[in-house]
Amino acid sequence: MVIIGWLTLELTDSPLMVGIVAGSKMAGYVAAPFMGVVADRVDRRLLMIIAASVNLAVSALMLGLFAFDWLALWHIITLALISSLTWALDHPTRQALMPDLVNKEDLTNAIALNAVAIEITVVIGPAMGGLLIPAFGMVGAYALIAFVYLADLIVLLMLKPVKHAVAHSQESPARSLIEGMKYVWSNQTVLMLLVIACLLNLFAAPYRYAFLPLFARYTLDAGPTGYGMLTAAAGVGALVAGLWVVSLGNVERKGRMLVWSALAWPASLLLFALSTWYSVSMALVFVAGLAQAVAWTVIATLILGHTAQSMRGRVMGIRAGVVVSLPLGNLLAGALAERVGAPWALGAYAMAAIVMMVAIVVRVPALLRLK
Repeated sequence: MVIIGWLTLELTDSPLMVGIVAGSKMAGYVAAPFMGVVADRVDRRLLMIIAASVNLAVSALMLGLFAFDWLALWHIITLALISSLTWALDHPTRQALMPDLVNKEDLTNAIALNAVAIEITVVIGPAMGGLLIPAFGMVGAYALIAFVYLADLIVLLMLKPVKHAVAHSQESPARSLIEGMKYVWSNQTVLMLLVIACLLNLFAAPYRYAFLPLFARYTLDAGPTGYGMLTAAAGVGALVAGLWVVSLGNVERKGRMLVWSALAWPASLLLFALSTWYSVSMALVFVAGLAQAVAWTVIATLILGHTAQSMRGRVMGIRAGVVVSLPLGNLLAGALAERVGAPWALGAYAMAAIVMMVAIVVRVPALLRLK
């Protein structure tokens, strides 16, 4: 994401194009509910292997385009769309697999440890990307990405298959999806959590993808290395949050933790929008990453904890599907930033997230009592 964001900005010098590419990278989320149906029917390890194989092919193709100097903006957008579909397959499958591997009382820790593993790469990857771009150019940076996807595929091939309950095979996929949606609609706890996830993806999550490259270049004058370090700071915050949640064990007041983290996240972004000092901005991005990780961990734990085992693939597919608000948020963020500037655009986004989260808590106070 760091390399693609900076490359797009260099090719076009357009905040709108950065938003479009970031949106394309996540447009496949709209297919996630259908992928969730597949995750309830097919060996989940096999599905993850398929997704990793496609990711490897996409990264190898991008590397070839870099190496031969054939890369154009339409290549970036097309390959971003393809890789977004693999994420739509991998994410609900991976989430649905975790409860099959651990006991229910260990689920929070399992989700937090999974987040820690991801955020370690979020810390290392952007920092390395920011350093590799000026040192070795885009070809060297993307060679590392291709290697990472190859390692991902090798590890998945070594993983032993895990049995899980499957949906009735005589039921059509469309019917399975409808049943999943009915289940979510009837489960008010899960429905409320999905609404919160949708709003946070729309107004808070775009800071990493659509706003950070703009602030690094235009507001903080930090260049690609500074951009990589800003993104890494968010990863460090998320890593610290994951380790903290693991140390807490099975937290009782998950609802309160969700509310506070979902408010602290956009509040830190509002302050970041006002900052013109790089060190202060780094600290605020760290806080945003920390609060974001806590919010996502608690949301995933509560959703999986309140979902029947046979429905987990479909529910997590719908959970991934609501992330379609993130590419929309990225697209609108780029357009708004081009019109009024990145600081004003991010400030408006952060205020919207705070106001809507407060409204949800006032309207549904039972959220604070969730365990």
